[in-house]
Amino acid sequence: MTFDDSAYRNKPGYIYLIHAVGTDRYKIGLTTRSVEARLAELNSSQSPYPLELVDWFKTPNVTEDEAYFHDKYSAHRVHGEWFQFDRRTLKEVRREYQDDVGFTLPQLPRISLPALSRLPTINRNNIALAMASIGALWLIVMMSGCQQPTRSLPDVPDPPPPPKSQLL
Repeated sequence: MTFDDSAYRNKPGYIYLIHAVGTDRYKIGLTTRSVEARLAELNSSQSPYPLELVDWFKTPNVTEDEAYFHDKYSAHRVHGEWFQFDRRTLKEVRREYQDDVGFTLPQLPRISLPALSRLPTINRNNIALAMASIGALWLIVMMSGCQQPTRSLPDVPDPPPPPKSQLL
C-alpha cells in the first residue's frame, strides 16, 4: 500500500529523522503538525522499538523535501519510509538536515535554505574554506603592499690601485 500524500502537497510543515533505538533503522517522514505530536503517535502504536527524534527542519513544502530525501537515499531504503544508515551515511543525512535549518547556535535564528542545501558543493565547510582563502589572499596583498622596497647602495667603483712607485 502506498501512502497518499496529496493532502500534504505544497503545504508547510516539518521533515523529521527518527531513530528506532537499538537498530540502525531511521525514518524520514513529514508532518504538518508538531514533530513532537508525530513522534508520540509513532511511539504509541506504530513501532515495536522505542523511537527517538534525531533531527528535523521546517519547510514550506513537505512533500517536495521528503521526496528529495527519499530519492537521494533510496539505496538505503529497507521498507517504506525506513532506511538503514551506517555511521558515515547518517552523518551525511544529518549534515543535510542542518544545512536546511541553517545555524543551530542558540543566539542565531533558524534559516531555511532548501534550494542551497540541494547543491552538493555548497555547504558550511566549503563556505568556511572560501572565506579563509579570501582572508589569506587579503593578508598577502596587504603585506606585500606594506613592505618598503629594498634600497640598494648606489654602485661605487672600486678605488683605483695606488701607483707602483708608492708601493716600493
